[in-house]
Amino acid sequence: MEREAYRSVICLIFLLSPLYADKASPIHGCSIASILKKIPPPFKIREESKGASKELDKGLSLKITQALISMEISKQKKEFHSQNRVNQIPLYPPLTIQPMYIKGVTTVGELEVLSFIKALEKEDTNLLIDVRSNKKYKQKTIPKAINIPYRMLTDKSKYQQEVIKLLGGEQSKQGWRFKFPSSLLIFGESEKTAEASEAIKTLLKLSYPPEKILFYRAGIENWNRLGLMIE
Repeated sequence: MEREAYRSVICLIFLLSPLYADKASPIHGCSIASILKKIPPPFKIREESKGASKELDKGLSLKITQALISMEISKQKKEFHSQNRVNQIPLYPPLTIQPMYIKGVTTVGELEVLSFIKALEKEDTNLLIDVRSNKKYKQKTIPKAINIPYRMLTDKSKYQQEVIKLLGGEQSKQGWRFKFPSSLLIFGESEKTAEASEAIKTLLKLSYPPEKILFYRAGIENWNRLGLMIE
């Protein structure tokens, strides 16, 4: 059924296109059956799960997700691989494509980050947070950003409670409460590294209100690529 629907849609596009309505068109006057014979079959996707490649398991390539390391898209006997090789040991957490959206959290771009920085002059309770390592933060960061390394937020960190209290959290028997939460704009290295998204997920798990969090997914890598100011 899916194959027939695919062929029907392609056929309709051919028939309605002004290009093929011209009498000079090579298919002018052809029957629908003859057109259908020329339509290539739908592509097929083969997914490769974690553990299928020793090289990828060593962290030498960008993974699609932690469990999915590659996809092969086959069409007309050609294969297109979605693996993206990188010649470096991945940053912590490992290199994986990050989601565009995290439930309840707003994802922003460079213009929104600039507006947030400008607003910091009046709203000093708001925080622009770089969750990369302190070493990387000292090398370069976005102006006005403070450094709260992702590792300090993890459940295994001895600093987690201290950090959450600094963000306005109050601990009770029921968990963490945030009476007057700051607006947080969180970023990491790039859309290939998970420190920012993992930090956000940790904050959400600890009851930080999602509407008070902004996620700059592209990170310092794209900020720098666009030639925006760093310090």
